[in-house]
Amino acid sequence: MSDIDNAADDTRFKDSTNTRASEPQKLPGQVLSIVFDQEMQSSASDLEHIVAADLTPWDLILPVGSDRFLILFDRDDVDTAASKHKILTQRIEAADIGPFQSQLVDIRPRGGKLVRTVIGESAATAHGQSAETENEISVKSTICADGNTDYEVGYAPMWNIRNEVLMGYAVLPVIRNTQEGDLYGRQVLGASNHPEQLDALDTQMLKTQIETAETLLPKNFTSLLVSQIHFDTLSSSTSRKTILEIAKKIPPYMKGNLMASIVDIPSSTPSSTLAQRMSGLSEYFRAVSISIPSSDFPIAPCAAMGATSVSYRIPADLSNAAIVAEARKIIGAAKSAKLLTVFEEVSDLNLAVALKKLGGVFITGTCLGGIEQTPGNMKQLTVKDLQDRSQAA
Repeated sequence: MSDIDNAADDTRFKDSTNTRASEPQKLPGQVLSIVFDQEMQSSASDLEHIVAADLTPWDLILPVGSDRFLILFDRDDVDTAASKHKILTQRIEAADIGPFQSQLVDIRPRGGKLVRTVIGESAATAHGQSAETENEISVKSTICADGNTDYEVGYAPMWNIRNEVLMGYAVLPVIRNTQEGDLYGRQVLGASNHPEQLDALDTQMLKTQIETAETLLPKNFTSLLVSQIHFDTLSSSTSRKTILEIAKKIPPYMKGNLMASIVDIPSSTPSSTLAQRMSGLSEYFRAVSISIPSSDFPIAPCAAMGATSVSYRIPADLSNAAIVAEARKIIGAAKSAKLLTVFEEVSDLNLAVALKKLGGVFITGTCLGGIEQTPGNMKQLTVKDLQDRSQAA
């Protein structure tokens, strides 16, 4: 691709009756459940021998009946627990004990609300064969505030209209088929304005983006994955530190497939403030995009902040003629600053063609189809392809 780098030692566990005299009792951060086929009555003792070597003295393994276990990773962070989950799953599959399912859940209070995040799920049939599809990644959260909010992870296609290539996917939280239609991004939080919840959402989507790339890159995955980070999250020094700590762990070989997009920037934000909030992000991602709140937002300073593109979300109440006028201004300023442009939520293929003629580069929106369940590889996607698809529908 030619745009954005060519667009392209012993039994180390305690039973449930033990207590910890030296540590305060608290809710464990991560809980792993493993459920076996009920016919596998020998699983309990076999599993203890398999997993004991991978547990620390403070991890608890709790038998529940004859066919399931709960493992509490009491002192681990999410990444460590997820790594242990993967190792344990592989050990159980290799032992060929029988069909089982596992789910790792992160449970912790944030801002007085309980946040339950599914970090990973897996299922195995007999003989160690995974029941998951090749590209399937299961990460979702339940955030309890203003009612329960259950979201799944979706992938919104990104099109390079200059080269007519479907080149990437935005990684988004999605709630489908509500009365208002599909909700995505910050909308999944409903009316909640708790900073802790937005922080949790951004953190989880960033981790999901990285985990998706980690899973798919060994399978010759070629697309770019984009994770949104809200300006409000970066406005908290604690939240910003968390984001940077996650980004620092991105392996160098993965950087070429990852992009960050800074969104929901207030229109009155000084360039110096935005630069401070974004400081350090660009060194961990292939590209960083700034979502400008209006066509009047100063675009020239964005390049100095480490951005490679600016994005603009198409307002729902503007005519195509008005949108083209706004786009012409944005594209002109971006070209002067040597920045690429992204136009979001483009539903009209005629508008997409007009943006291409103006010199726009990237597009997202329903003209490309809906939010998908799994990301695909980069591929040619011409205007004619889209026209044919539209006529067929």
